[in-house]
Amino acid sequence: MKIAHVVSYFQPEFGYEEFYSAREQAALGHEVHVITSDRIFPFNNVEKMLSDIGSEHSGRSRGVGVSEVEGVVVHRLKTRYEILYDLIRYDDIVSELASISPDVVHAHIPWAYGSRESARAKARLGYSLIIDEHGYSTTYDQKRTFRNWLLDKEYRFLRAPRARYALGKADGVVAVSEETEAFLREFYGQKKIDMIPLGVDHKRFRPDPEARERVRSELGIGDGLLLITAGRLDRAKRIGSLIKAVGKMGSTDVKMLVVGRGDDQYLDELKAMAGDNVIFQGFKTPEELSGLYNAADIGLWGKASITIREAMGCGLPIVLLDHPDMRSLLRWDNGLAVKDDPECIAGAVMGMDEDVRRHMGAKGRMVVESELSVNVQARRLLKVYSRVSLK
Repeated sequence: MKIAHVVSYFQPEFGYEEFYSAREQAALGHEVHVITSDRIFPFNNVEKMLSDIGSEHSGRSRGVGVSEVEGVVVHRLKTRYEILYDLIRYDDIVSELASISPDVVHAHIPWAYGSRESARAKARLGYSLIIDEHGYSTTYDQKRTFRNWLLDKEYRFLRAPRARYALGKADGVVAVSEETEAFLREFYGQKKIDMIPLGVDHKRFRPDPEARERVRSELGIGDGLLLITAGRLDRAKRIGSLIKAVGKMGSTDVKMLVVGRGDDQYLDELKAMAGDNVIFQGFKTPEELSGLYNAADIGLWGKASITIREAMGCGLPIVLLDHPDMRSLLRWDNGLAVKDDPECIAGAVMGMDEDVRRHMGAKGRMVVESELSVNVQARRLLKVYSRVSLK
């Protein structure tokens, strides 16, 4: 099968679903292309992130042209303009699709420019169109602030009309979580949706006893309990509650790693409330992150994130703040859901003895291998592609 992924930003050095899906599909013997802009996503502190992972690039620009990354042909096109953070328009998508002549186009994010262009050219070029959605909020259900009100209006009046056009032309729609599926049904009225969870690079994120010993030695951590949270650091992640919980555990042998970057002001607030037993690690490569997960004993998260599944891949038991989109990650007896309260979090963590942690960690690894790996995700997407192509 000849497959073209169309996505606004493509950054293999950081992973993400659009890279893993394309890579695994190519490994399964398909001809896979990615059509994208000549920039990577406008992460906050992107220059520092690139420096942290030792990238050859110092900024977002990647240049125009065709290259190959792990069996995937990447077509980078010239950016015409970029507004409102991540609304980007880039040239020649349709002509690039015409030259590739794909059987299936998988466009990422309904409101993206590439999704609209893919929908516009579908009938003329004769391919099947799949559109996926990664988000599930327009901010209308978040805290009522003037900023969120503006973001909600911007989504409803600018992004949503584009999304409705693209979704109306799609042969298949994919959601990456139960919450995303509910959002597509309730906000956009979509009826036929395939829910395919984000996959974990199960070969990279795996149990590694040697890495555990090495990383704990490098961190100067002996036999004490080591906790970890990882991902983009923003207020919605409730990291403050997790840090406060460490102070309630009543032991100097408990330490916590906070891995990732984000809003500098929020990071300063977190550091101000943290004691000496909280260690901020900054942004890490996937390989470094795997080592840190292996070094840890329990993972803590305040909001759903792909990093939770990555930690599960390393055999790490997890403690999550109790919320519908978090409970769905705990249905395999691989962790605990707790109230968003430092005392409750501390009690749950200290109540998990070594046998419980080992049992929950093994369950997490097992489900990653059987249900949540990038290979399983790629195969499930291929089944969707085949089904819509037969219509």
